[in-house]
Amino acid sequence: MSPNLRPSRRRAACVAIAAAGFLLTMSALAPTYAKGQLVKIPLSIDAATVSTGTAVLLDAAALAKGKLVVDSSVPITVQQRVTAEDPSGSDVVTLQSAVQMVRDDRAGSAAIVNASIDRSTVDRISAMPVEEPTGSIQTVMDKPSEIVAHEGLQFKFPFDTQKRTYPYFDSTLRDSYDANFIAEGEIEGVDVYKFRQEISPVEIGTEITLPASNWGKPGTSPVTLKRFYGITRELSVEPTSGAIIQVQQHYRQYFATSASAPETITIIDVAPKLDSQTQHEQIERAVMYRDQIRWGTDYGPAIGGSVGLLLLLGGIYLGWTSTRPGPQSLIVQNGKSGDLVAR
Repeated sequence: MSPNLRPSRRRAACVAIAAAGFLLTMSALAPTYAKGQLVKIPLSIDAATVSTGTAVLLDAAALAKGKLVVDSSVPITVQQRVTAEDPSGSDVVTLQSAVQMVRDDRAGSAAIVNASIDRSTVDRISAMPVEEPTGSIQTVMDKPSEIVAHEGLQFKFPFDTQKRTYPYFDSTLRDSYDANFIAEGEIEGVDVYKFRQEISPVEIGTEITLPASNWGKPGTSPVTLKRFYGITRELSVEPTSGAIIQVQQHYRQYFATSASAPETITIIDVAPKLDSQTQHEQIERAVMYRDQIRWGTDYGPAIGGSVGLLLLLGGIYLGWTSTRPGPQSLIVQNGKSGDLVAR
């Protein structure tokens, strides 16, 4: 190699080794940085979902007038909107869920079956509620919300969801109950973990005393019945992002003398699930977050590390070849080139 090319090789070697060092350092640090930026619940959440189904419903207005009316096969729609509210910051986010269930066969206020506003401040990484500020639940629109301490997951699962049992908050009972991992699955080509929560009927503190005839029984003697509630939930979760992409519930409330009484009067019995459009939108969001996390914590650092390693090897090779003696140096060494030529 001609001597004038050696400085170019040495410079190229230095540049390659410097670039390799930069890429290898960034590849090592990128996962930690990415987790701090990407593996957090966004502060800009504003998501609406729609669930549909059919229900068996007690006509409360008719019952108050002394007539027992239970409607079957009632089409219902459940609308939910989850938004990020204050206080929120680098470590926590306050999530507000406004939910309204309406019966589609009626209009106006007569269509509303129930409605609520639920607020909870959660850790942006674990998705678990924090102690302060305490959450709240409002179920009567013309009354202030009640302070309710939240425990367990509610709006999403943790990032890197595992195949195990998680506590999941029930807003009716205002407590958390186990959501058990039951199976892996796939929805629209996306891998999911399925969890099930089963809450057996429990009394929820409401008693109503009415004449027996109001309850569809003979006579006019007062009869007191208690209110019971039970639910089964199946949650499909994209495990990398922890996003819930499908929810199927069987929700039941009824009046009876005891939880296991053979005679019950249904208040509501409904099994809604997210409609197809909502499911598709949930999947799109989950896949977007999943891919961002994977590129930031896995794929990107792996590619950067591989390129850095190749540059390092290339730089070492260029550096070695730029200092290794070539054929011309054998001729001119020790100032004896004239003797060699003369021979």
